[in-house]
Amino acid sequence: MTVAAVVFDFYGTLTPGRALVDQLAARREQALALGLDPAAFDAELTATVDARFRGAGDDIAGSLRWVARRLGTTPADDAVRRAAELRLASETRFGTPRPEAVDVLRRLRERVRRVGVVSDCSAELPEYFPSLAIAPLVDAAVFSFRTGHRKPAPENYLACCAALDVAPDACVYVGDGGSDELAGARAVGMRAVHLAVPDDTEAVVYGRHVRWDGEVVTSLAEVLTLV
Repeated sequence: MTVAAVVFDFYGTLTPGRALVDQLAARREQALALGLDPAAFDAELTATVDARFRGAGDDIAGSLRWVARRLGTTPADDAVRRAAELRLASETRFGTPRPEAVDVLRRLRERVRRVGVVSDCSAELPEYFPSLAIAPLVDAAVFSFRTGHRKPAPENYLACCAALDVAPDACVYVGDGGSDELAGARAVGMRAVHLAVPDDTEAVVYGRHVRWDGEVVTSLAEVLTLV
């Protein structure tokens, strides 16, 4: 079937991979603002990825309060507000698209007309995504924090296809492989492609597949050769 849409993962795909040292530094700053031990805060954020990616806390401040309560504390409102500001700023920085992303998406829209995003994410991405330069080039964005579903379950892939008004087997799905997303995309009928950027091999990725037997591209620009 002719390709009618290209659907992307967000973190590590449309954005560069996140270095562990940078993530730890950002989390430390947030923990200190909340009056929490940085190591305990980091461990709790990692341990609660699934719940936070499914909407725990309802918003950025609420998510931080939820994590703090799990660590046995109730930070003051001013502390939560400051930590939320720091967290949104750091996540927005981590969410800066790859330099070539705008051009690649613009050229894809000229060819296939429809572009989507499906991302597992916490509260911050839905907040800052509309401000990104790529946002006007994305026809449908589906975020786990809003839907309560995570990859590789089928719901978010299918929701994106429905929003784009295309059948799954007319879509190419491109991702760095986190959350076993490529197997999930393939299971609903999409043509799944692994973006394996050499410079991102040490990036923080939750639940990436151990092996992949499908198509691979090594740069975002190479996605243009798929359609």
